[in-house]
Amino acid sequence: LSAFVQSGMGCVHRCSEGPVGICRNIQALFACLFLFIGITCQLYAGSNINDISLGRLCDTYSGSPDFMDQETYDVMFDWIEESICPFFEPCCERRNPQCITYDRVASYMLTPTLGAGTDRGDLLRYAGPFLWCKYVPQATAKENATCGSKMGMNPGADPQPCKLWPDQMPAPSEDANWYLAPSKVQSTMMRISCTDRLRVYKDLLRAIYASEWSDGEIDSAAGEFYSACIVDKGSSSFILTIGPIMALLGGVFATLTMLERFNRPPWPDVGVNLLLIGAILLLVGFWSISISTSGDIFSHYTFCADAGPPLVNKGRWYDRTPCIDRDSLGEGSWNPFVWQLLQLDSTYIAGGVFSVLATIMFLGLVSGFTEKMVGERFGKYLVDTRDMFVPRQGPALPFPSRRDPNERTGRA
Repeated sequence: LSAFVQSGMGCVHRCSEGPVGICRNIQALFACLFLFIGITCQLYAGSNINDISLGRLCDTYSGSPDFMDQETYDVMFDWIEESICPFFEPCCERRNPQCITYDRVASYMLTPTLGAGTDRGDLLRYAGPFLWCKYVPQATAKENATCGSKMGMNPGADPQPCKLWPDQMPAPSEDANWYLAPSKVQSTMMRISCTDRLRVYKDLLRAIYASEWSDGEIDSAAGEFYSACIVDKGSSSFILTIGPIMALLGGVFATLTMLERFNRPPWPDVGVNLLLIGAILLLVGFWSISISTSGDIFSHYTFCADAGPPLVNKGRWYDRTPCIDRDSLGEGSWNPFVWQLLQLDSTYIAGGVFSVLATIMFLGLVSGFTEKMVGERFGKYLVDTRDMFVPRQGPALPFPSRRDPNERTGRA
């Protein structure tokens, strides 16, 4: 133990020194505990708020968590070929490259999201749940109108509910579904896991290019899709995670100043700077998650509470704003997708509060060193106020006295 202390790794303030040492050690302990809780909550929420399972979205949209697969896409493409065959001869042949093309499929899939006539195949990753979810809501079971015909006749119509093809199956269970805000479909898809969408995207490519592309070519195209999906989320995820990381580094350096070896420049200054930068970035993270999550939800969804017809009808307000707390059967149950977003949002904010409290405690620990350093370096230059009132005597300064230039010097 003595060798450990002599090496400079002993504590600056020991509990045996009395109340000061006990208080500072307790403060350091609580600061580390608060920082651990805060960092854990923030990193968990920040890394998952843009990585929600596709199954959760499909369960919200249709009442079933099942994704699209290659077999389901094949059924849809068969219907497309049958519909176009009388007007375009190549479609009379199954999977003719001139009929089922990526651009044609992308344009059809993006119709409920971006409107009819779009030719932006590169935006397919922003297509709504119509592209990714296998089933449609039970409320759509009796409808024969497809999304294309519905949006083609009325571009401003609400695409929910609609079918991609007339025989698309509804969810196998009688469970209700919840409505999504039509104007926020693109931002909704930004929250969905890229890995889940990649799996569905590969099945889509296999259904389109089964006889043309090799598995390696499909994997390369899917890899490009995955990279673009990750880049879309990069800035938001960076803002939400960089603040906790900087606060963690600041807490580490501030804790090290409790040891004699690190209780000297430049370590306390490094800890203070990192803590201040971390606090600023935490506030930026609060602003970012409030704008992109809380503000986005509460401006496009509403609490329907106990209201009934005519104010609320099948999970939507009279102006067709989706209810957060009502399903399509009119029962009081929370929208699973929105509920998970709110949980992650609350977790991030709660973790941020703990991180801010920990930052304040760590700054208090480092400020003790700063006060000590200032006292050691400049304390000898401080003047006792009592010396300022001694008659005909100047204050007792530690500087050498200046000799009067008119004073004669001579030998004794």
